[in-house]
Amino acid sequence: MTSRLRALVLAAVSVTALSLVVASVLAAPSKPVFVRDAKGDVSGKLDLQRLKLGLAANGRLRAAVTFADKVTPADLLAKSGPPGSVCLRVWTTADADPKSTRPDRLVCVTARTNTKLRASVLGQDDPGLPRRVGPASVASSKSGRSLILSIAQRRLGRPARIRYALESTQPGCDRTSCIDTTPAAPATRRFRLR
Repeated sequence: MTSRLRALVLAAVSVTALSLVVASVLAAPSKPVFVRDAKGDVSGKLDLQRLKLGLAANGRLRAAVTFADKVTPADLLAKSGPPGSVCLRVWTTADADPKSTRPDRLVCVTARTNTKLRASVLGQDDPGLPRRVGPASVASSKSGRSLILSIAQRRLGRPARIRYALESTQPGCDRTSCIDTTPAAPATRRFRLR
């Protein structure tokens, strides 16, 4: 092999290796992100303190929601009026404007009973009430201050990136003063899934 041919082969290998490195960096999912919220900015048990969003080893979207105090399923039940809920609001289209459009997916936690939670993924693609797209899993941390949500990406439509915000609504209340958001509404954050 001549020295010129050897140099061309080496250059081609170098360019290919560099392309693979750049492609893997661009395709790598986001590192976990944290969004913090002020303690005591709303009254009631569903005072958000922090959201951690990341990808689990199995590729599912994982959201850890931490409250200022311990929260039980009974804290989401209402004696009258709407139940309490915790919802991850998700915009999946690249050109979505969260200030003027509602999220096209909601991942919401409510109480099934005094002791059991339930989580669902809801779609808001059409006018009217959201429709159930499928389940999500939810578990409480040992301290009782955090809810851990696990969401299959197919339930979100497998977007490359999402915009998101978290919202908690106190049970029995239909006023905006009963809603806590992080980041502060109408702000959202971005997260790369793939």
